[in-house]
Amino acid sequence: MNSNFESFENDVMRTILENKFEEIDILKEQYRNSQVLKREFTGCGFFSNFIVNDIEKKLRFENYNMKLSCLGELEGVKDGVGFILFIKDGFIDFLEGYTYGNEAWPEEIRKYKLYRSTQW
Repeated sequence: MNSNFESFENDVMRTILENKFEEIDILKEQYRNSQVLKREFTGCGFFSNFIVNDIEKKLRFENYNMKLSCLGELEGVKDGVGFILFIKDGFIDFLEGYTYGNEAWPEEIRKYKLYRSTQW
């Protein structure tokens, strides 16, 4: 995978975290204080597992599980891509990226557009 993947992933996370709800600032802070624990490429997408370094910053509800998403276009992927950020027990847990129609995930991320989702 090319070296600008982390920059791309950061743009995906920024787009997802543009969602509007009461505690979005907590998730933004968690992301700023997190590291990618593990990243796995599946052929038609990827999973990035996060570890949040500041465990005091969590959503109010202890068992708060939810998903936030965004959509996008990648050069070389005909039918588009999607991304889902999974929140588990009040913390960001992992980001899933995938192509529609089981297209291959490109070896290099060059040009892309991301679109904020209206659902969460």
